[in-house]
Amino acid sequence: ERRFVADASHELRTPLTNIEGYAEMLEEWAIKDPETARESVEAIREESRRMRHLAEELLALARGDEGAPLELKSQDLGAVAQEATRIARNAAGGKVTVEYALPEHKIIAVFDRSRVRQALSILLDNAVKYTPEGGEVRVWAHESDGQVGVTVRDTGVGIPEEELPRIFERFYRTDEARTRGGAGLGLAIARQIAESHGGTMEVRSTLGEVRSTQGKGSTFILQIPQNGPDH
Repeated sequence: ERRFVADASHELRTPLTNIEGYAEMLEEWAIKDPETARESVEAIREESRRMRHLAEELLALARGDEGAPLELKSQDLGAVAQEATRIARNAAGGKVTVEYALPEHKIIAVFDRSRVRQALSILLDNAVKYTPEGGEVRVWAHESDGQVGVTVRDTGVGIPEEELPRIFERFYRTDEARTRGGAGLGLAIARQIAESHGGTMEVRSTLGEVRSTQGKGSTFILQIPQNGPDH
């Protein structure tokens, strides 16, 4: 818990420092320079958005830690995966192909739609973010032996083998991720959501298996019990 608080404080300190710096600059001289003033205001807005996103992620983790009740209903997991894929495709703007493979039939399971939808959005956002332009992200839902799940596979940069065991840790970021911003909380939230349903979150990466195949991408698999937690 102490480490979590320390890491959260560290992540909040940077945007707060930047906002303070730009505000002081505006107060002292930049407000008299229209172009610099506009740049400063936009920077303050961007840092504020960053802080809001971080606060939302921290709140999601805190609620999960507290065991916030799930709104469990019997519903189509495939439909949720398809919706998340459609939104990710629109956000990608054609730079990356994002496709959903329709299953042969509906995949009905008991789960919290909003939370599973959040987990899938995190996986898709990561997949698109770390897949170079022209690459592909493939998504499909599946069921087997009382378990249901969604797989997100990309042709992105891949994850080094030594980092795979830590990829779901809070505030942990790979070398590639450190250059692209983010607090390293998304995958931790996704795993927490899977585990709150009595399920698991797995990752496999080609880069982790064969060093010469960097760029072949990663596969994330969210899997939960079909009849809901504790069944």
